[in-house]
Amino acid sequence: EDMRDRRSENQLNRYYDDVIAQIRDVESVLIMGPGEAKGELEKRLEGKKLRGRIVGIETVDKMTDRQIAAKVRQYFRENIGR
Repeated sequence: EDMRDRRSENQLNRYYDDVIAQIRDVESVLIMGPGEAKGELEKRLEGKKLRGRIVGIETVDKMTDRQIAAKVRQYFRENIGR
């Protein structure tokens, strides 16, 4: 079981590193999703000195691509575009 836990943790670490590599050059990051992954990604971004780019963290459940796009537009319009 310990080996399975380590393997899972390594996979998560690689996943977060891949996500961070993709968003490294963006100005603003809105983190959305269910559960604890949002906090884990936030911690990883802090470790990479990218915490200042996080503009918000939202708890959301299952959403379609259109719902996600609408949520992001609404968030930025209400909170960033002032």
